[in-house]
Amino acid sequence: MAVYVDALFVINLVIDYIALLVSAKICAAAAPRLRLLAAAVFGALYAVAAVMPFGAVLDNPFLKLAAGALMVAAAFAGQPRLLRLTLVFFAVSAAFGGAVMAASLLGGGRGGVLLPVDMRLLAAAFAVSYVILTLVFRRSARHRRGVIVPLTLRHGDREVNVKALRDTGNALTDPMSGRPVIVAGIGDIRPLLSPSVSRTVAQLREKDAVQVLETLSRMDHGMRFQLVPYSAVGTTGGVLLAFKPDEVVVDGKKNTGMLLALSPNSVSDGGNYSALLGA
Repeated sequence: MAVYVDALFVINLVIDYIALLVSAKICAAAAPRLRLLAAAVFGALYAVAAVMPFGAVLDNPFLKLAAGALMVAAAFAGQPRLLRLTLVFFAVSAAFGGAVMAASLLGGGRGGVLLPVDMRLLAAAFAVSYVILTLVFRRSARHRRGVIVPLTLRHGDREVNVKALRDTGNALTDPMSGRPVIVAGIGDIRPLLSPSVSRTVAQLREKDAVQVLETLSRMDHGMRFQLVPYSAVGTTGGVLLAFKPDEVVVDGKKNTGMLLALSPNSVSDGGNYSALLGA
């Protein structure tokens, strides 16, 4: 029985950890590894307790769903769109559960997910499932809205790290220099600005970019702001306040010459990203 419990714990630990990790990738959510591991340990302990004589009540489907939701809450507390993460986690868990069941059948089992499984078959099943799920969801994400990538902005001794949407429909460039333009909400890149500059650009919520640029031009802040014209649905002839950060790192690669344009409001409709990049 001890060997069975050990195998059950390890199998569920691996399943839960990978399911949480894949869910994080699909939803482009931050995934601290220790929190994912802690949530997976909870799920594995729940699975072990459910097969114990005193744990029969834990086999209730509603309690299992509640335990799964609690795992997601523990792993992604503070993340936006937690409900979406929960639904994706359940879908991924079902897919991986099917993979484990298939591995059990290939290993001579009777199809029960809780039976001991050959670890080589289990690893192969996970690898195939992970690749398929990643490709499917990544292609779907590209088709719907582009790809979300990490973005690091540095200026002077200040730095900010955000997630950016590589938007296939964003072709914004500076017409004078031809430099590509990143667009981000003021609140999302505030750590990159000095307090005085931050207070001034916050006026974009009440004033137009030309007025704010005039105010900035009278300040000694060591930054060269400019205006970048843009057009969007419902807007013609608009301008954005922009400047050139000292360094831009997109998905681990340094990019030179990019401008950062400031939007009065967040550019994300769901909180999954904080900036827009050209494709």
